[in-house]
Amino acid sequence: MEDFQTRIKTLLQVINNWLSNENEHLLRAVERTAEEGYFSFKDVQFTLKALKNSLGKEALEQWVDRSGGSDTTDARGQNVLCLHAGNLPLVGFQDALVVLLSGARYTGKISRKDPYLLPSFLNEVKKTELWGNIDVQWSHRLDDFEGMPHDAILFAGSEQSVPDVKKAIQKYHLAKRDARYLIRTAHFSMAYFDQHKEGDIQDLAEAILRYGGKGCRSVAVVVSPFRLDEVHSALKKAMKNFWSENPQHLKPTPKLQQQYAYNEAVERDQLFMNNFLVQQGGLELDQDFICYWVEGDQDKVAELATIFGDRLQSIYVLDFTQNIWVMEQPAEPLHEAQEPPIYWKPDGTDTLKWLCR
Repeated sequence: MEDFQTRIKTLLQVINNWLSNENEHLLRAVERTAEEGYFSFKDVQFTLKALKNSLGKEALEQWVDRSGGSDTTDARGQNVLCLHAGNLPLVGFQDALVVLLSGARYTGKISRKDPYLLPSFLNEVKKTELWGNIDVQWSHRLDDFEGMPHDAILFAGSEQSVPDVKKAIQKYHLAKRDARYLIRTAHFSMAYFDQHKEGDIQDLAEAILRYGGKGCRSVAVVVSPFRLDEVHSALKKAMKNFWSENPQHLKPTPKLQQQYAYNEAVERDQLFMNNFLVQQGGLELDQDFICYWVEGDQDKVAELATIFGDRLQSIYVLDFTQNIWVMEQPAEPLHEAQEPPIYWKPDGTDTLKWLCR
């Protein structure tokens, strides 16, 4: 555990310097991100605050304990390549952090959709003397790493993009012959909403609307014993309150208006908010900015989880004692949907454990 403790101590120093109000590099990265239209200032601010709350010494130690880590089971000597997504601000932070925590050498392909935020953290890492003179390197271009084979590769994206990514890795000789791949392809999450107190409705609204519903932890399907029309007014109010503080950054195409018109024609219950639509049933998951409300109980949750398979990231509940599992992982609290602990398991896999095995 000694080496993990050393790395935790150093990483906490890095994180504190990075998140300091006096860090002009981070402040400029945030400004450029908002000014150039990558993400809204409010969403970036929320992400940084959530990270700050989750990155304490106890949380990092708990991650090591959960992964079964010790001073004899880390990833020292490994070269790890991270192909970071860019659909949310700092969505690749956990992968960068876990590689450093594991003791491996980090190489990162930074998404052009989020070009400034993660490098602001990596620059802080580079300024700090790391254990064993381990360096970090990153680029917005994959071919900059040509001829540098890696032991492990972390990648998050759509199933359709996997063949092209693997082809590029082969083309630029970025993987050793026995390289391991951890590929995440989950798209959305589901909530079981069996009570509708005011605070619960507010948590649900944020789980649906934060980042415009674009994250894999964002709720795209709600299963509830209540019909949508029973919570219509309360949910509409909660959504308006959320948007008053966090205006939606991305706007839908005219296709969303067409879906609204279709629902009207077939007399389907819906809650249309111009930039977002919640509808009863019609479960197609074929476009953004729609959340589907499905009437049902825990059996319905289990049924849909089986149907969705690897596309489903998490299931959220209000009563954490409920015995609901997905991807061999227990359900999570709804209020943590957009603020998970740093040791949460994307696609059900503990990345630290995977790297160190």
